[in-house]
Amino acid sequence: MSDAVARGARAHPDSIALDDGGGGLSYRDLDVAADRLARRLVALGVKPEDAVGMLAPTGTGAVTAMYAAPRTGAALAPLNPALARREMRDALAVARPAVVLCAPAHLELARGVVAALGGGTEPRVFALADRGFPPDGRSRGCGPAAATDIRRVAPADGPLPGSGPDDVVAVLRTSGTGGRARAVALTRRNFAASARAVRARLALGPDDAWYASLSLAHIGGMALVDRALAAGSRVVVRGEWRLEVLGELIGTGAISHVSLVPTMLGRLLDAGLPRPLPASLRCVLLGGAGAPSALLERALSAGLPLALTYGMTETCSQVATAPPALVRANPGSAGAPLDGVEVRIAADGEIEVRGDMVARAYHRGGPITGPGGWYRTGDLGGFDRDGHLRVTGRKAHRIVSGGVNVDPADVEQVLAAHPAVAEAAVAGLLDPAWGERVAAAIVPAAGREVHAEALHRHCRDALGPAARPRALVVLADLPRNPNGKVDRARLAILLSGAVPRKDIVQ
Repeated sequence: MSDAVARGARAHPDSIALDDGGGGLSYRDLDVAADRLARRLVALGVKPEDAVGMLAPTGTGAVTAMYAAPRTGAALAPLNPALARREMRDALAVARPAVVLCAPAHLELARGVVAALGGGTEPRVFALADRGFPPDGRSRGCGPAAATDIRRVAPADGPLPGSGPDDVVAVLRTSGTGGRARAVALTRRNFAASARAVRARLALGPDDAWYASLSLAHIGGMALVDRALAAGSRVVVRGEWRLEVLGELIGTGAISHVSLVPTMLGRLLDAGLPRPLPASLRCVLLGGAGAPSALLERALSAGLPLALTYGMTETCSQVATAPPALVRANPGSAGAPLDGVEVRIAADGEIEVRGDMVARAYHRGGPITGPGGWYRTGDLGGFDRDGHLRVTGRKAHRIVSGGVNVDPADVEQVLAAHPAVAEAAVAGLLDPAWGERVAAAIVPAAGREVHAEALHRHCRDALGPAARPRALVVLADLPRNPNGKVDRARLAILLSGAVPRKDIVQ
């Protein structure tokens, strides 16, 4: 991080940094807490270029660790408790943390995952205080099969190592939509550039309060905390996201900003919004996956100040963002590139990005950027006549059927436009005649019944033969990863049993 907490403690020490529902912590208090936790980590042997693992919901303790680890020269490597144990084990094997901090509720889970690493060099596990002021005390020995409260560790004396602009401060696992998930090494420079650009685009300031609704294990969760604190705003933390908590925060006017993925937005709309919507709610930032046009229309009709964003872990969150006024005027646009971001479209339609927020390398892996510092995102898109970016899908998901390129997003948009369809997802399946065939999964709209023939007629009116789904499967929900994105590998498995139609002629 850019250590927004240390700067805030100097500039406005008594302002509230974290609203945890129990009185909150000022910038000064959070700075003291991060310093004390950093000294405890140093006492445990954490040193520059190490990683500090974390398994905890987004609360005061987790945010404290987010700023404490870089003060030791180490990088925070958080994990999402929603991951499968195998995924957690693989992530820890890549990060190789010196210690693992965990919430008391996740203690047994952390022990089990760490013990499964084997090899005799397993990191020690420590319970993380939920609030930021652990008392001094002496440590008791602990190993991978046991855990000690971090409050029992006596802080080290002397200056902390800290980290420079190009030192790695966070190691974040990607969502894996482009293949196997990897860990991105993000620097202070990346976070500072991202926070500066997003603050300017969304006019974020000291009077704002951003609900930390996303896990710190994902760039959307970590970046929102850092940009809000860098702007002198309050970060509202309530642990793991819950729909009823969000509804209450909106209804009482306690927040101005919230970050959601499409599934979260859909649940919020289904549950019903507080009426009237308070004027204090200025921005509902939607990211994480392409949102169906029907969902955007519902949100706008309900009066939500929707902002759309495009970004990824490798770019330290946002590349382009459409603020609420632009979304109302041009739904579906991701907006213009942020200040400090260069975006170009390659000959094959792939989006390429360059700027200070782009990470340079994967953790213990290869480089991210290529010649000239350009990062090839793997996404397809283009600019409209106003210079606003539109993202049409993943290059790797493009289907080639009978020699014709088919972008799944185009098919999904057509399917979602049918009144009986709430959501749709498309994948390409191997076909002996055409190379690949288009198959689709449909989630019915509430109270509606899906009729395959009606959907096929609907597609014939809007799609060429190669793009028409040759098989349809009706699901209660689309398979998704913890980031809210459609899990294309699981989708293909679900679709593989669908019987293809034979009456579509290309």
